[in-house]
Amino acid sequence: MQHCCAPKHRRLLVRWVFMAALVTFGACEHDNRKRAAESHGVSPRRLNLVLVTIDTLRADRLGCYGYSKIETPNLDKLAKKGILFENAVCQTPLTAPSHASMFTGTYPTVHKVRDTGGFVLQSSNATLAEILQEAGWDTAAFIGASVLKKRFGFNHGFTVYDDQMPKPPGSKMRGESAERPAGEVVDRAIGWLESQSGKPFFLWVHLFDPHVPYDPPSPFREKYMQRPYDGEVAYTDYELGRLFETVARKAPPEHTVIAVLSDHGESLSEHGEYTHGVFLYESTLRIVFMMAGPGIPTGLRVKQQARTIDLLPTLLELMGRKARPNLQSTSLVRSFAGKEVPTLYSYMETLHPKINMGWAEFRGIRTNRWKYIRAPKPELYDLVQDPAEINNVIGNHPTEVQELERELNAIIGAGQTQKAEKVETSALDQRTMQQLKSLGYLSGFSQPELLLTGKGTDAKDRIEILKYLYLAASPDSTLPISQRIAMLRHVVKKDPTNPSAYYYLGEQYGMAGRHSDAMKLYRNAINQGIRSAWLYSRVGHLSLLEGNKDEAIASYERAATLNPSDCESLSDLGMAYLETDRIADAERAYKWILKTSEDYAPAFNGLGLASIQKRDLSSARGYFEKAVQLDPDLLEAQLNLGRIYKITGANARARACFEAFLARASPLEYGDIIPRIKEELALLR
Repeated sequence: MQHCCAPKHRRLLVRWVFMAALVTFGACEHDNRKRAAESHGVSPRRLNLVLVTIDTLRADRLGCYGYSKIETPNLDKLAKKGILFENAVCQTPLTAPSHASMFTGTYPTVHKVRDTGGFVLQSSNATLAEILQEAGWDTAAFIGASVLKKRFGFNHGFTVYDDQMPKPPGSKMRGESAERPAGEVVDRAIGWLESQSGKPFFLWVHLFDPHVPYDPPSPFREKYMQRPYDGEVAYTDYELGRLFETVARKAPPEHTVIAVLSDHGESLSEHGEYTHGVFLYESTLRIVFMMAGPGIPTGLRVKQQARTIDLLPTLLELMGRKARPNLQSTSLVRSFAGKEVPTLYSYMETLHPKINMGWAEFRGIRTNRWKYIRAPKPELYDLVQDPAEINNVIGNHPTEVQELERELNAIIGAGQTQKAEKVETSALDQRTMQQLKSLGYLSGFSQPELLLTGKGTDAKDRIEILKYLYLAASPDSTLPISQRIAMLRHVVKKDPTNPSAYYYLGEQYGMAGRHSDAMKLYRNAINQGIRSAWLYSRVGHLSLLEGNKDEAIASYERAATLNPSDCESLSDLGMAYLETDRIADAERAYKWILKTSEDYAPAFNGLGLASIQKRDLSSARGYFEKAVQLDPDLLEAQLNLGRIYKITGANARARACFEAFLARASPLEYGDIIPRIKEELALLR
């Protein structure tokens, strides 16, 4: 986040002025997964599979689920051609854990992906894509948002995994957008389909549009002006029409299964939640689930409970295979003939409040009738009599509560040797945190290890906090910065151990140029016992602003200890080392980055600067060239390389670098440098 640090180009320019005066077990795991895949069967049906997952789509926002205020003709048509599960639910109302349950057929307690961001689907989990790939299917995935990037492990088993997000429109800044619209994802998927030539394939298309921020394109924006969420849903359906047409042309319906699910729903202010992830109510737990193709009846609606974990065994049975016997899921194929399937109990959880806000986690069990939520203030709802979950009847049904508690303990206790489950998180780099933040996710604030005790603050007692966080920090927020700051100051005062509050208030302070207030805030967070890499990294940035390089280095070193994978903070640490003439320490920092992220261009740029300080222009040129090759938008590297070329007499190459710099440089960020580069460029012509 550039607003809280001294502009790096200024430090680079100063250094160049100074120099002018001088002149990055696996085989065993693969074999285990292969044997597991082979045990599923040896004579699969050679069917094509198209899986569409739609992020944040409420079931009650489609025509086929009874909603009359929207036009979703393509999904409605698919439902009529196949089967629709009226009572389908996810295991976690968050993108990454929900998709992990779909692809592995297991609960989050088994696959270990517990939140969006901070968790990676490990290769020890055999996924649907791996099973089909091992059996000879072509596999490809086209992803709509950075929440499912390769770094989070969902690419296992996919030969093609297209997760490249576009550059922000009209931006001269580095990096990718956090999402891309359905039209772009469908275009890429259609392009891949057109190249297929008869081999059975598995195509996964992930569409993100119904997620915040709600901003559908025209004409859906105008048609659904008062209901922009509905507009996003209608737009998504429109784009799916193009995909389904291409599938029908390239893959005959009698040889192709199409499945559509949403990963979770969206709470449009119900129960005091404005998006999803905090609570376990029906608004976020209910999902869309429909299928069509060979072996699937036409126009059937199933009322039995269906779960995201049941997707994998259902698809495998349709394709003539059997799932591993130790999964927690079951095939739904028997329900196609009206038979009972063992889906009576569905486990649900959200660790999001604990991980990101320091509150208690929620876990529970759902049946067709009852929903039990274990919490500091436990809840029980009769979904038949009270589908809106208004009346907590936990005091009236002790027998049902005891039964549901037994089922919950059986699931949570599976494989556990201690009463409180330990959860390990993975640290996020700052760029990933920023992308998740732009999508409305609060991720990356927790300790490396958490114990799920079920104790702590109940989010139901923090409704006002949730409201203020949404109003002040949502990607949809239109409030003036002064009002956002006032709301977030109130949140910090009322909930002083909530790390997310400090993150967002600090960000607003930075945008307002109130760096002293930001520093006081971060030091207060440390005094409150919050220990996180991002926090110490912020202190490091602000210390550089104040000219306190020793404190900056100490803070960056603490951040690196807490999160050794945060390339941006490590790169800043390297720069601080350079500014204090600790060249060897700087080189170690940059080389450590390249051990884990071998294509991280700023690390090569930093090594180039270190080489300059060592007066090794040849090595510096090589490092700068590598940085520009990896990231042409890294303007500091373009500038540095141009200066090297100029010094060594390669004027034509120097001109090209300076021109590339000027073409991309924002006057707001580089206003004091642009005129000087123009002067240098003129002298080279």
